[in-house]
Order: sequence, then C-alpha cells, then structure tokens
Amino acid sequence: MITRIQNSTHLKHLAVLLASSILLMAFKINGKGEVILNAGTNIALETTNMIQSDLVSIGQIIDFRVKYDVKIEGKTVIAAGSLARGQVMRAQKPRGIGRPGSVDIQIKTVTAVDGQEVFLSGGNVYQEGEDRQTESVILGIFVCILFLAMKGKNAQVPAGYQISSSVATTMTIQV
Repeated sequence: MITRIQNSTHLKHLAVLLASSILLMAFKINGKGEVILNAGTNIALETTNMIQSDLVSIGQIIDFRVKYDVKIEGKTVIAAGSLARGQVMRAQKPRGIGRPGSVDIQIKTVTAVDGQEVFLSGGNVYQEGEDRQTESVILGIFVCILFLAMKGKNAQVPAGYQISSSVATTMTIQV
C-alpha cells in the first residue's frame, strides 16, 4: 500500500503544488508599479516663506517644500517641490522685560507621487528670538523704569530654511 502511494503521480503533483505555494507565500511580490517606502527614510524639506512668531498662531498649518526627489529602487516616490505640511504647536510673541518670542512647528505630512499622505516624524522646527532681558533690567534700574517694558525680538525662520524629517510608517506607493 505504501509503495502504491509513493509511486502515485497525483501525489507527486500535489506535493510539487504544495511546495511551490509555500515558496510563493514566503516572498512578497509587489504589484506592477508599487514601491515600498520604509519608515525612517529621510526627506529634506525647506520653508517656503519666512515664519515669524508674532504672525503665527497655535494650530496654524505651515507649508514646506521637498528639496530633493525621494527615490526607491530608482523610482521617484516623493517628487522635489511637493508640499509638506507642518503645524504650529507653540507660538509666543515677544514680551516685556526683554523676553523673546518663540515658535515651535511640528512637521506632519508630505504628499507622495500617487497622492497619498505620508506621515512624517522628527525634524521639528524650533526658533527663539533674541533675549534682551539683561539689557531691559539694567536700563530699567539705572536709566528709566520704562525700559522694563522693552520687548525681546521675534523668532524668525527664514524662507529656504532646511529641515530633515523622516517617514513615520512603512507604506506602499504606486509609481
């Protein structure tokens, strides 16, 4: 009986089919035109406009631009010039006694070539203006008390300021 089963052609075909199925499941086969964008891939960004701490508010969306093409396997997944979005997390106007203004922006997303939003992490922008507290206090004590009302400087992030951010989650991009 065992020799009849071992010599059976149907069983041999079934064994070959089963082995090839297991091999196919072991390898990921990308569909035509799909590329895997891995988490941690760096993306160079730059500001599109000057950002000033006294002109932004918490929650405001700030545009950034992708500086260079992001390519995987020779295919562009995020094109240079694509818009990335950041959100103002903290914004402080300059205050009395020479305290400076500050702005903190968290980079959130960028648009891939297939239109998907790619979530980003890291690369936050934090800038603080010039601190004038010492000057304000000294002048306020020795010259005139009104110098205590002197404000610090605005925080400014110039247009073209470069930031490096990275992809937060692995995803498939259609190219």
